[in-house]
Amino acid sequence: MGASSAVNAVMFVRDLAIVSTFYRQVLGVAVLRGDEYHAVLDCSGFELMIHQIPPHLMPVVASGEPVQRRERGAVRLDFAVKDLTHARSEARRLGGQIDERPPPWAPAGMNFFLAQDPEGNVFGVCA
Repeated sequence: MGASSAVNAVMFVRDLAIVSTFYRQVLGVAVLRGDEYHAVLDCSGFELMIHQIPPHLMPVVASGEPVQRRERGAVRLDFAVKDLTHARSEARRLGGQIDERPPPWAPAGMNFFLAQDPEGNVFGVCA
């Protein structure tokens, strides 16, 4: 990760191209650098590295099996978006989703929504 960013995260994925395109389009962020194994996204001073899982470590998934939302992770990344309607539309177009309603535990008026990427990784958006 770059020394220029104070906060970084690495997300390991099955398909680097699909997931990095998803976050780039939904969040409206730029790719700082990358290669066939990773892409580093500039999320307003926060660097998100999307990293391809090496083929020999890739878990086996049955073809045609629907993506399961992975909500029980120890960490959830939350992002601010400028245009929630656009982000929601892009998420749907690229194989993910942003929920239509805030989760029941979200503070009233916060405008916070849970979302998932094409691989089922859960993240939050706030508009």
